[in-house]
Amino acid sequence: MFPQLAQFTDVALFLLRVMVGIVFITSGWNHLRREARTSEWAKGFTIFLGAAEVAGSLGVIFGVLTQLAAGV
Repeated sequence: MFPQLAQFTDVALFLLRVMVGIVFITSGWNHLRREARTSEWAKGFTIFLGAAEVAGSLGVIFGVLTQLAAGV
């Protein structure tokens, strides 16, 4: 439809990865910060969830195993 925009495909995909990564990293960071306020039995899972979200978001942003990291 707009062939002149085809040159920006790589930049657009990179910015999309960064935006998705930012959403995941803020969610994971909130889980890690909220860990102190959760009940005793949920602390381990909350730490695991926060760490997995942060690791997955960094994987999406940097393009390391992107398909695997997006599934986290």
